[in-house]
Amino acid sequence: MDQILDRVRALRGELPDAQRALAVFILDDPAGASARTILELAAAVGVSTGSITRLCRALGLAGYSQLRLALAADQGARDARGTTWREDIGTDIGAHDSVEQVAAAVAATVSGVVTRTVEGLDLAVLEEAADRIAAARRIELFGVGGSGTMAVEFQQRLYRIGLPVWSWSDTHVALTGAAVLGRDDVALVLSHSGGTREPRDVLAEAASRGATTIAVTDVPASPLAAHADLILATRVRATGLRSEAVLARHAQMAVLDVLYVAVAQRTYDSTTVAMAATQEAVRPYRGDGGGN
Repeated sequence: MDQILDRVRALRGELPDAQRALAVFILDDPAGASARTILELAAAVGVSTGSITRLCRALGLAGYSQLRLALAADQGARDARGTTWREDIGTDIGAHDSVEQVAAAVAATVSGVVTRTVEGLDLAVLEEAADRIAAARRIELFGVGGSGTMAVEFQQRLYRIGLPVWSWSDTHVALTGAAVLGRDDVALVLSHSGGTREPRDVLAEAASRGATTIAVTDVPASPLAAHADLILATRVRATGLRSEAVLARHAQMAVLDVLYVAVAQRTYDSTTVAMAATQEAVRPYRGDGGGN
């Protein structure tokens, strides 16, 4: 029998929205999914228990208990046979490939993900997002894990051009920030799967306060996206290089790069002044600035 994660991965693109969100969640964290009861998994992903049951049937399983056992067995088999490499790195790179082969495979995969993401962007939505951010009284960013790293990077870029922006990785702090937002504010949350509870709850809190809410996610029909006024979708899919966490960051960075330039264009006068001031402030600490 095929390993359960291979079956989930093969079916993911054909599943209805709720089941696809479940599949993405399971692929992102199979151990965490198998440790949850059916009620806990439904709450974490934001779907019904019926959706979980239907996913199990689509996978050829009688019910959720079989899925949990299959996930646990799959994990044990990967650990026992050393097949974690295939799951984490993929089939395009072997353990004994040269660095040149590794570099070529990574470059091709990353290039493909970035190209698909940028070509698939809804530019009208992105322009509206840029308008809202450029005019915002306050901008709050949030993500966990790799998405949190991307949020910090975006915060630093917007902050450098003089925008009032904060980035959080602590859920309690992010919820506190979201709770004081209003109609003139923007909350942008990143989550590859769109099914993780913390990003969903933060965006929902911001939405309840009337802020403009923006989701950057690979699953436009995810629980996170349900709370978003504007959805900026990445285009990551399983390839020979299967480390989706790595590919997701490249796709998110591509979206944020386009969004940053669009915001800078809308604030051109203040942006150029801020860029000059910030560059001058750090000049003595740069190698070409005459500092020690």
